[in-house]
Amino acid sequence: MVSTPTSKNPHAKIPDKGAVAFSLLSQAHSPETAERIYLEKIRKRPLHLKPTEPDTAQLARRQARQLKLQKLKKKHKPAPLSARQKRTLMLYDILKAEQKYEIYRPLNRMWIGYIQEILGLKEEGGQVLSVEAAKLCSADFHGAELEVVRSRCVSRVGVKGIVIKDLKSVFEVVTERDVVKVLPKEHTIFRFTVPFPEVKVEEGKGRVGESNVDEEKKPKELVFELHGDQFKYRAADRANKKFKSHFLPDL
Repeated sequence: MVSTPTSKNPHAKIPDKGAVAFSLLSQAHSPETAERIYLEKIRKRPLHLKPTEPDTAQLARRQARQLKLQKLKKKHKPAPLSARQKRTLMLYDILKAEQKYEIYRPLNRMWIGYIQEILGLKEEGGQVLSVEAAKLCSADFHGAELEVVRSRCVSRVGVKGIVIKDLKSVFEVVTERDVVKVLPKEHTIFRFTVPFPEVKVEEGKGRVGESNVDEEKKPKELVFELHGDQFKYRAADRANKKFKSHFLPDL
């Protein structure tokens, strides 16, 4: 290249007359046009370099990361656990330290208040109408204290405890000896009692012990019998099920 200034641009460089590109342009264009094209299109043309390609392992990791992110975006919530996974994780198992009768006594008191409200019991006693009694079919028996009064298995008769699991085909109860028993509903009759609400004594009108002076006037507890053959439903299913009265030949 010869660095001699021209009349138009003193800083421009005149291309070498022996350059192959300039000689070819001079054959097709005038000297000024050939010089302009050579400077703008060839000498000052930008050169785009291709970026370095990553190695195969790095490219595979990047694709795996992108695929994982796409799967996470598609899954808005995790899939529910299967029955086998629940058994493996022991979600519904009761630990040995929690199989205590005293632990479930408060649950039994809560259930008594719940069933008293369903039956519409009052402090002064009274009768339970068939409409209120029919609500027992849809009631939840978690916390009820049941006793087996009749069963084909003689060893189950007399077992009494608080219900800790009200399943479709069985009741799981914890006895006063802190033992968990599984009682099948089929061919079994259970008994449970519901007391009337206690009489509240206002302050200044007497002591709490004075409410039990006349035990004869105190209303007796209501006794119900539950036929397990007609009660083989889960507690959640009974809440939405409509029961109809019909003839039961096995009673």
